[in-house]
Parts: sequence; C-alpha cells; structure tokens
Amino acid sequence: MKKRKTPNLVTIAILTTITVVFWVFFSVYRVFTDEPSFNVPAEILEPVSPTLDTSLIDKIESRIFFSEGEVVTQIQIASPTATPAETPTASPTATPTSSPTPTATATASPSP
Repeated sequence: MKKRKTPNLVTIAILTTITVVFWVFFSVYRVFTDEPSFNVPAEILEPVSPTLDTSLIDKIESRIFFSEGEVVTQIQIASPTATPAETPTASPTATPTSSPTPTATATASPSP
C-alpha cells in the first residue's frame, strides 16, 4: 500500500502555527523578565505650582524686543485678478496644390 504524502499547504500551516506559538511565548517571557531601562529625574516628577508668577512673565516680556521695522502690522493677501484672454490671430497658411502623379500599370505577359 502506498503511503500518502501530506499536502504542502498543511505542512506550511503547521509550521506557521508552531512559529506563532513560540513567538507569543517568548514575547510574553521577555515582558516579564525585562526591567525598564529609563530613569526619570526627580525634578521632572515634581508637581507644577498652580500660582501664576507675574514677575517671571514680566521678565519674559522684557526679553522679546522687535524694532519698528520688524513688526508686521497688517498682512495683505493678494486677490486674484482676471487676465485678458488671448484672441487667436489669423496666420496665412500654405494651400496644397495638386499635381498629377504617374501611376504604374501592370500588364501580364505570358512567359514561354
């Protein structure tokens, strides 16, 4: 009796399933064994005070200085204008002249 060979599609499906199972297993294992690699400095973790420091805002405003020419007072947006359409001009064109052309006539002659 002949031994039946398994189809290639079944073999590929089994190998793919085994690969996916191992991939998931090792990913879960890595999540549980790895430690976080970053440390956040304590000054970043400190809470921000909700009070507004006006003296600090005054210092920041005094640092920014624009001269009179650097300040943009009004931005002008150009609006589209209609352009006149070009009118086609008539140009002289060459007129073809007909001339008789010779035509070949075929005559059949019997050959001996």
